[in-house]
Order: sequence, then C-alpha cells, then structure tokens
Amino acid sequence: MQPTQLGPYTIGTRLGRGGMGAVYEATDDAGRHVAVKVLAAHLADDPGLRRRFDAEIETLKTLRHPGIVQLLAFGEEDDQPYFAMELVRGQSLEQLIRAGRRFTWQETVGVALAVTRALKAAHDQGIVHRDLKPANLLVADGAETAIGDRVRLADFGIAKLFGGAAHTAHGNIVGTAEYMAPEQAAGRHVDHRVDLYALGLVMFAMLTGRPPFTGAQAAEIIRRQQHEPAPRVSSLYPDVPPELDLLVDRLLSKAPEARPANALALGRLLTAIETLHQPPGPIGDTGPLTELPLPSGATAVPKDVDLFAPTEAGRTPETAPTNAADVTRTLAATGAAAGNTTKAIEVTAPTGTGANAAATTVVERTPRSRFTTVEDLERMATARAAHDRAVEKRWRAVAAVMTIVLFAATGYLLFRPVTVDELHGRIEAAEVAAEKGGDLRDALPAIDEFLRRFPDDPRAAHVRTLSRTLALDALEKRARRRPPGGKTLAPLERDYRSAMEREAESPSACRDALEAMVALHPEAAAATSGTTRSAADDPTLWLDLARRQIARLGPLADREEAEDARRVAEIFRQAESLAGEAAAADGDAREALLARRRSLLEGLVDLYATRPHAAAAVADAREMLATP
Repeated sequence: MQPTQLGPYTIGTRLGRGGMGAVYEATDDAGRHVAVKVLAAHLADDPGLRRRFDAEIETLKTLRHPGIVQLLAFGEEDDQPYFAMELVRGQSLEQLIRAGRRFTWQETVGVALAVTRALKAAHDQGIVHRDLKPANLLVADGAETAIGDRVRLADFGIAKLFGGAAHTAHGNIVGTAEYMAPEQAAGRHVDHRVDLYALGLVMFAMLTGRPPFTGAQAAEIIRRQQHEPAPRVSSLYPDVPPELDLLVDRLLSKAPEARPANALALGRLLTAIETLHQPPGPIGDTGPLTELPLPSGATAVPKDVDLFAPTEAGRTPETAPTNAADVTRTLAATGAAAGNTTKAIEVTAPTGTGANAAATTVVERTPRSRFTTVEDLERMATARAAHDRAVEKRWRAVAAVMTIVLFAATGYLLFRPVTVDELHGRIEAAEVAAEKGGDLRDALPAIDEFLRRFPDDPRAAHVRTLSRTLALDALEKRARRRPPGGKTLAPLERDYRSAMEREAESPSACRDALEAMVALHPEAAAATSGTTRSAADDPTLWLDLARRQIARLGPLADREEAEDARRVAEIFRQAESLAGEAAAADGDAREALLARRRSLLEGLVDLYATRPHAAAAVADAREMLATP
C-alpha cells in the first residue's frame, strides 16, 4: 500500500519500484519536491534488508558531490524507514538507450568524465559502488546543457553491505550481471577497479546500443563476463577514435591490473582523448578532471588523491554491494520491461542543501516515528565540533597549567638550597661507596659546598679531612706524571720528586730522603700556608704527601733493611772464610782466593754505598779492602 505521509513529506506519484520497496515523488512542508525512497513495509523486519537500507543512508551521508544524488533527510514513520533525495525531472541513461537514443563518442566521453568524477569522490571515501550501470545514471532534463553536465550517479544500496534476496546471485555474487566485473562475478575480493570495468560496459552500451555480454539467463551472462573477451567498440561503431576504442577495451580487461589504476588516471586519459580529437567548442564535458560547482554547503572532493593510499579512516577503498531496488533488472536484451528497469528519477541538483561529508550519525531502529535532515546533521556535527574544540581548549589550558606547575616544582627541587643534612648524607654515601671500590671524588662538589656553607658545623672537621684526602690524592696523581717541560719546580715539589725516584732502588733510601725533606722545610711550610694560589702550590700539601709516603714506605723500608742486613752478614762470613783458606794456601791458589774475597767486598761497597742503613757495613768492607 502506498503511504500518503512520511514525516514532513506528502507522498505523490510513484517513480519506480524494486524488490526492496519503491521511490515516490513527494513534497515537503515548504513545497519543495524531493524523491523519497521507502523500504517496503513487509520487509522492514528483515534484519538483512534493514541493514542494507540503513547502509545506503550512511553511504549517502558521506558522499557530498555534485555528480552524486544527494541525501536530504531520513527517518522512520510507524516502523517504516525512508529517506529523501534530490529530485530532478529526467530519465535514466538506461531509459534513453532503450528508447533508441544513440550517443556520439563526444557525448560518451562527457558522460564518462562526469561519472569518473563521481567515482573518484566515492573511492576517496573508501566506497566502491559495485552496481554501476545505465539504470543508476540519471540524466536531468535540459537539452541546452551538455549531457555530461546533467548526469548523476545514484543507488548506493549495496555500497557497504552484502546480501539480499532481490539481487542477482551466483554463489556469493551480488550485482547486476550485464554490468558486473569478472572478479565480482566469480565471487572474489574486489576493489575500486570493478567500478572502472562497469564504466567501460556503460560506455560500450552508449556507443553501440547494448552491453557487450547478454544472454537469456544471468548465469550465462556471468560466464561470458568471466571468460569471453569483449568485442571492440570499433567493430560496431566505426567512427569511434582509436584511442577511445583502445581505452574501452582496456577498461574491459579481465585482469584488474590491466585497467587504469584509478578514477583519477581514467579521467586524465578521457580528457586527453577529448582534447586530441575534438575541435574548439566541443559538445559535452570539455575541461580536465575538475569538479563541477558544489551545491551550497557541500564539501569539495580533494584532487589528486592516490586511491591506493589509506583514506582518512585508515583504510583503502573497500568493496561494497549494490542497490536492492534494481537487482533483478536487466537491459533490453534480457527481455525485461522498460518500466521495471527505470530507476526512481532521484536526480536533481538541489539548492541550499549542502551537507557535511564528515557526518557519521548512525541510524537506529526505533519503534515509532523519527525524522532527521542532513541540515540537522550538519548542525549537530558543527555543534559537536565546537564542543570538541571547547573541550580540547579546556584540556589544553589544564595541560598548560599542569606543565607550568610541574616546571615550577621541578625548578624548586633543582634550585632550592640543599640542607646541611642532605649534603652530609651525600658525603656519607660516597664514603660508603668508596669503601666498596667506588670513587670518593664523586662527593667533591658536596664536600666543597658543605665547607663553604657550613664551616662551623660539628661534622665539618671530618669533612675537611675528606677534602684534604682528596687534595692529597690529586697531588699524588700529579706527582706521578712527568713535569711540563721548561717549568721551574718549587723546592718542595723538586725534593719530593727526587726522593720518590729512589723508591724503585731502595724504599729505605726513599723514606730517608722524604724524612729529610720534612725535616728541612717546616718553617717554609708555616710561612706560606694559606697564601698559595692553588693546592699544588701549597707547601703543607707536599709535606703531608711526603708524610703519607713515609707511612706507606715504612714497612717496605724495614723489610729492606732486614734483608740487606742478612745479606751483608753473609757476605762478611764468605769474606772471612776466603781469607782463612788463603792463609793456608800458597802460590796461585792463595791469590785466587784473595781475589774472590776482594770481589765480594767491592760488590758490597758498590751495592750498598747509597743506602744509609748499610753505611756501617760499607765502611767495614772498605777497611777490610785496605788491609793487606
């Protein structure tokens, strides 16, 4: 039963009918004429068909392009869903072909360019039409305007959802057999290039009056689509330019990769053909692949978009099913009645009905009536965007305040004066680490700051000791290095270096030299202490370093003196033994024994002459050498 009122629309003449429902001309409360598509009441409870109907609404929301039928509003009345589209008086391309209209190659190129623009807009949104055919290309009245400027792409009924009893089916196939790509006919995964194949079929039908593959049964047509090469257009339409003939043949390639890469590439090829063969002032579309003026408020489609790149939603163009209203309809060759193949003339360029392509409101099933216009969606999207911007602005302000607070707190922690206990804690931690093999120099900044800021603290004496230890360590390290060439050394440094050079020969002699150094310079140290320019020039540090080395060398010197004493005693015993043997011998034997004795005593003198602790032994050896 035909409805009489749906939301604000008064239903009038039925424009077309399909397996899912019908399309009616209607008038809104303001007297504007629209086309209203209604899901049949007895199918409204079918979840699959309901999802497909809702999917077509969602698809049309995103497609705001002058070459695509525009969604104006949608709603539900007593559980019967519907949506309103633009209405323009005219006919579908299929009706024109069935009526015997033959198109010139220029008109065909103009229509193909207009459809290519519309496909590019859909593909850029990740939508594949999957049911491109003459019945879905609507031509508005207006003979004074080129046909390419009057073509609108309609019927996105399966643009996002498979299934439905009203579609031509062969396994998992969804679409219209005469205008179905081979991979779609085989039930394989498809992409945006199925629409390019279908456009090639439409161009073939416009030029020759029929599609290349026809048959009595859908299965036969599908088999031919998959396996038979399409005839060349030039075999049926001799006046076609060879470049256009080749392009149509390329569009009808069975392999998707042999077709043009995308709608943008196809548009450029069509423009090149039109420019090459048409004189000035051509009929139909003549310009390059640019967009027609948009309806008020519509969003322009971006140019030069790579259809293989991810879309804004992060996906490449997705496969999509077709409109349920035309699924079982075929062209004249199939014997279907023209009235059954006529699409609802849902085409017209509306004025003042621009929509936001970014609107994504989901149509929800409600038990009673509801109504939403695209303008409402625009307002909601604008309000939502404004709210989101306000929320983002507030969050940015909060983030800025938190950042400032964080920086302030960090600055306070970094730059606030460290307490005496904190400094001493750092110094103690470095001491513990040094006992386990760490480096006490890590605590030097804390030590210096402690002594500078808290010189009267009870713990300062211990900290000064640590500071003195580090200074001695640094001075000792410096003294191990060769002094810079040409530099005059201070007396204490020269004496220290001279004494330390004797360590390798005799730790005892080194110690004695250091003790002599300490004994010789106490007055100079006292006179200059506290007036030096650097720690290395502080006499007290050199004297303390000498005392440290004396303490270190003490055990070594004692051990050396004991060993030398034992060795000297042994040498003297050997000398006395040789003297006794020589007294009992005569001749050459006596001289040989005396020579050995003399050699032992001379070696003792040479070896121990520079060792103070062996001075007495050296004197005894020399006396023994002087005795005949």
